[in-house]
This record gives sequence, structure tokens and C-alpha cells, in this order.
Amino acid sequence: MRNKDMRRQRAIVMNPYDERGACIDEISSASLSAGGDITIAASRRRSSSSSSSSSSFTSMIRRHRRRIARLVIALALIFVFHRDRAYKSIERGDGSSTRDGGMMMSTSYTTSERRRADMGNIIYGSKGKGEDTAMFVTSAIHSGFRHIATGGFHVEYDEAGVGVGWKESGIPRHELYLQTLFVSTSVIGYGTRNCNVDASFACPPPSNATIEDQVRSSIESSLSNLQSSYIDAVLVHNFRARLQPYDETIRAWRVLEDYVDRDIVRHLGIVSVHDAEYLTKLYDETRIKPSIIQNRFHSNRGYDINLRPLFRQWGMANQLFWILTGSAGGRVRNNDVVKGIAKKMGGVSPQVLLYSLVLELGGTPLIGSQNISHMREDVDALTRHRIKWEQADLVTMAGQIHKNLIQ
Repeated sequence: MRNKDMRRQRAIVMNPYDERGACIDEISSASLSAGGDITIAASRRRSSSSSSSSSSFTSMIRRHRRRIARLVIALALIFVFHRDRAYKSIERGDGSSTRDGGMMMSTSYTTSERRRADMGNIIYGSKGKGEDTAMFVTSAIHSGFRHIATGGFHVEYDEAGVGVGWKESGIPRHELYLQTLFVSTSVIGYGTRNCNVDASFACPPPSNATIEDQVRSSIESSLSNLQSSYIDAVLVHNFRARLQPYDETIRAWRVLEDYVDRDIVRHLGIVSVHDAEYLTKLYDETRIKPSIIQNRFHSNRGYDINLRPLFRQWGMANQLFWILTGSAGGRVRNNDVVKGIAKKMGGVSPQVLLYSLVLELGGTPLIGSQNISHMREDVDALTRHRIKWEQADLVTMAGQIHKNLIQ
């Protein structure tokens, strides 16, 4: 009897309200028996006559229904928490943190709520890798690169090799950012080595194909080559300073916008545009704005010094190529001033220092190294342990390339 009374008392402490919401303390009285037992005079009368076990069980459920409800909710929350953790572990493949070039990487969500990687702050460029493309892409991913650039219908890219390379890396698709090019038949560099689509699409496109049909054929081929149901970014390609007619570009863009609407392409961009008027017209007249501008980092285009404020205003990622092979690379390679800064920075190479400078300018370097140790050095110095500049050194380094590089 004592144990039963004690349990009843604890129940009152835990939940001092009866099933009607009235406070038991207000309608009950407690007294101590001579033996020290606690007795509770309940307000409601219970019949001392025989009652079935089912009515006792029902009565108990009623008395403790709030506590039971809390317990059920708590168990449900625990189940959901552990289920989500298990799903994420399965999607990652090994339960490790998602990383982008060695840095913690945020995830973007599309309208279909599929997890997808964000752009990297460094990019592995697969141009010119030929039959070894898959091997180099796998090595780059294992070194820490997560953003890979390739091209469809371009003679210098093996787009299918990128698809094989990322598959062999073992890294889940949603942790990688795969970017390709649309190359019109009229652009220098156009080639059909990457043509790989279902027979329902003309591949390569016939010589009289409209620009719209060229885009569709290119995208379907890229999806097949990359072994993916979506492409993170498609850039409209121009050859150096030879801009395609604006009418052709905007027509191609309209088709690409449709792919964005269908959640097949995420971001759109354009290559080799150093003309502010052309770029502004494109930005103003498109529904899906360009997210990426990919240009040469070269003196003959003024290093885009006058365009960078525009890129920042529009929030465009400024991807840069020819960093080491162009004029800037030549000016820092055997430069004693640059070597002195590199030594001060812990002995990094002048090449890595130049990539780091590009990052400080707000650019995203495309890196095409075929040396695994260099890949790892680049990822480490540019992401995991990013170089920290003193302003004086930054200005001095930039001045070796162009006096107005930092404004």
C-alpha cells in the first residue's frame, strides 16, 4: 500500500493536474498516518466494488495521458534525428564531412530539394588532358578539388573523361560541381569528339542546325558524357576576343534558361567577354542572369581591371585562366621581389603565390596541373591553410604585374 501511495504522490508532483485540468492539490488533502505513511484523499470517489482490469487500465491511461504523449513525441524526435543522420551518412558514402577544395562546403538546394555543391574557390581545368583526362580528374578530386571544368563539342576537352574520372573518384555527385561549355558550330575550337547522345538527337548537329538545336544537342550530350542527371554550370563559349554575334548568344541563352527552369542546369555563364557594353546588354536582357564570367588573366585585356567592379556589383563569379601561362606568370616566375615574398610566406612557390593573389583580387583560378604533388600544394595553400597576406606585400606583388591591379 505504501509503495502504491508513494507512486501516486510522485505522479502528482510530476503532473499535478487531473484529466479535467483541475489541480489535484486544490481538490485533495494529504495527511500522515500514524505509521508515517502518506495517504491521499482523492476528490473523486472511486467505487470500491469490483471493477474489471480493462477499466483500471483505461483509468491509468487517462491519469497519465500527458506524460505518455510527451514520451511518444520524444521517441519520435529521436527516431527522426537518427534517421536523418543515417541518410546523410549513406549519401556521403563514408560519413565524412562534405568538403570543397579542402574547406567546409555549404550545400545549395534547388526547387526539388536535391543537395548540390556550391562553386569552388579553385577549379580544376581539364582542358588539353586528352586520353588521360579521367586519370587527372580522379587525381584532382582525391587531392581536394571539388569544382571541375570541362567543355562539350570542343576539340581540346574530353568531356566523357571527366564523367569517368569523377565516377572513379568515389566521391558522391552532390559533393562535386561539374561545369561545361556550350560551343557553337561557328566558334573556333568547335569539335564533335564529345558527341554522345540518344539517337533522337542529331549529334553532331547538321551544318544547317539552328542555334537552339545546337544547344539542345550539346546539353543532352554533356549529360550523357558526365553521367549525371544535371549540370552545375553551362558557359557560352567565345574564342578569345572574337565575340559571337549578340543575337546568337541571346538565342542560345533562352534555351539554356529553359534547362534551368527544368532543374537540369543550375548556373549560366559566358566566356571571354571583355566588353562592358556587350556584357551589360546580356545581363539586362536575360531572365536567368549570368552567374559566371570566365576570362583570361592577361595584360592584353588589362586584367579586367575596369570590369571587376561590374562583376562585384552583379555578384558574378570571376573565373580566370592563363594565370601561369600568360603575361602575369612570366612576370613573377623569376622575379626576385616575388621570390622574397614567397620565402616570407613560408617558402611557397611563386606560382602558388600568384594563384593566391588572384583569390585576393576576388577571382577564381582555373588550375590545370598534371602533377599530383602540385595539385595537393595548390589545394593546401589556397583552401585548407589559405595564405594570409600583409597589405604591403599584396600591393608589392600586384605591382610586379600591373601598377593598377589593386585599386
